[in-house]
Amino acid sequence: MRPNDFKSLSDELKPRERMRRASSVRLVDDASLLAVMLETGSNGCDVLELSRRLLKAFGSLTRLVRCDWRELRETIRRYNVAHPEERVLGIGPTKQLELAAAFELVRRGFETSAEDVRNRVVDSSEAAAAIFRRVLEMGDEQENFLVLPLDAKSHPLCEPIRVTRGTLDMSPVHGREVFKDAIRWGAHAVVVAHNHPTGDPEPSREDVVTTRRLVEASAIVGIPLVDHLVLGRDSYVSLRESGQVAF
Repeated sequence: MRPNDFKSLSDELKPRERMRRASSVRLVDDASLLAVMLETGSNGCDVLELSRRLLKAFGSLTRLVRCDWRELRETIRRYNVAHPEERVLGIGPTKQLELAAAFELVRRGFETSAEDVRNRVVDSSEAAAAIFRRVLEMGDEQENFLVLPLDAKSHPLCEPIRVTRGTLDMSPVHGREVFKDAIRWGAHAVVVAHNHPTGDPEPSREDVVTTRRLVEASAIVGIPLVDHLVLGRDSYVSLRESGQVAF
């Protein structure tokens, strides 16, 4: 899409409509989410193009949301000097403060939530299930596969990480995806979980096969898999406690 083509976009491609239509906001791309926050672009730079340029200026979404308003101002200034043909336009002092305030609120909320999780001890399947349910959306109609990295004292190192998001009855997962995040966090062990959108937590044959493969992968990387939970609507099944897989 060229700058100023925004009005010609079909409704389903516009940022707000993408959010409305998405089954989960997690499925909406970074530029569209940022465009919803920015609301408008400027002459020669529509709001989606502005979002893309802003992400390019910072190099990553992570760096963008970690900045304060002074860093936001200075990074935009340096980027515009280096890229006069595709400048970040329309983000003046007021918009800079608004964005920085939004980013700071998110950081504070995440830090509070993460600190609460890190203070817990995952010494049972019940304790693990409670933590996993914090990040799952009620009524989600797709399977989500999550991993929880633990330290040597069974404290979570972070919130559960969503590894994959699948279809109504399947969330394909590979050992490398699960243990990549575990290695990144320096985990001593991990617990994994996935939800059954039907509400029935009874493990399928594929769940058992997947768990056995993950146990094998855990032995190779040296990070034990403690348990695999299948989360239903109001209950869960621990594959360790059920005896269906040898951990």
